[in-house]
Amino acid sequence: MTKSEIEILRTEIERIDAEILDLVTRRQRVASEIGLVKEKDGIPIRDRPREKQVISNFVKTARTRGVDSVFAEILAELLISDAVKVQKTKKDKDLIGKTAVVVGGSGRMGAWCCRRLSNRGANVKVWDPRGKLDGYPNLKSLGRDAKEATLVVVASPLGACPDDLKAVIDIRPDGLVFDICSVKSHIAGQLRSAAKEGIKVASAHPMFGPNIANPKGQNVLLCDCGSEKGFRLVKGLFMGSGANIVHVSLDRHDELMAYVLGLSHLCSLVFAGTLARSGNELTELRSVQGPSFSKLTRMAAELSKESTRVYHDIQALNPTTRRMFAEVEEVLREVRKASLDTNPVKFRRIIETNRNYLEVG
Repeated sequence: MTKSEIEILRTEIERIDAEILDLVTRRQRVASEIGLVKEKDGIPIRDRPREKQVISNFVKTARTRGVDSVFAEILAELLISDAVKVQKTKKDKDLIGKTAVVVGGSGRMGAWCCRRLSNRGANVKVWDPRGKLDGYPNLKSLGRDAKEATLVVVASPLGACPDDLKAVIDIRPDGLVFDICSVKSHIAGQLRSAAKEGIKVASAHPMFGPNIANPKGQNVLLCDCGSEKGFRLVKGLFMGSGANIVHVSLDRHDELMAYVLGLSHLCSLVFAGTLARSGNELTELRSVQGPSFSKLTRMAAELSKESTRVYHDIQALNPTTRRMFAEVEEVLREVRKASLDTNPVKFRRIIETNRNYLEVG
């Protein structure tokens, strides 16, 4: 084996090492959140039966992967020890003494907001005409609780958000009001009107789902609706959790999301839909798969488990969706024509155009 060949393999090991460290970081963040829940509910940090189960799972999985069982057990013990250390570390609860009302709290992102705010010390209540959330006081009406709350989070389904936001604004809350919608056009007018009326209002969009333990290191988009104080308050709230804050104008938000979210979802839907229509069994396709197919299949599978209504509304309520679809259809026609042409010039031109864009972007 030549030196250059060894370097290629070492580069791959470095890439894998980086992935391992990313996973360890994610595990620590989840462990930290578990620690906050344990502290809040008076649950001991050490759970010996659970620790034994984690080790057992590691050993069983290692055997199926051809990994030495002793090594797997040692690795599991190291990770458990690290999780205990993380959970014992004192956290700064910056919302102690604050009150919060989460509108739409029975939904998945609403429940995420409740947990995060509660873990940071806030006294959290839920108002959701569509359901209840166990473990939190569920309000029958907004009323005084929303009026006097330190902050009101509107985490309602996209289609229900305009009505729920109106119900909140009509109360004229004393504290911060912000939504976490992934589409803004259908509520932008309400947000701006509320700001003109002196309500401390802003708009946020966490660029992650409810399975993310906490926002640390994650992108959170913030839109200024015209209330300087509202924007400053919501920015401080998310900066305090370690999120990457990205300022996006309210008018620009949906155009960006048509491609960042809408196009990404569309690609997964088209990929899975094409496979389903092909007549080929997925098990057979997976038996001959390469890395690209594996990644795309995993992404499509994850999408299929998400809320149908949420992902539909991300497309349907975004005014830029039609334009994005038209551009996709145009690109597909060009790729089809270039792919079926015996002369590779057009296909090469497409690859080069894409490469140039991706390298610059």
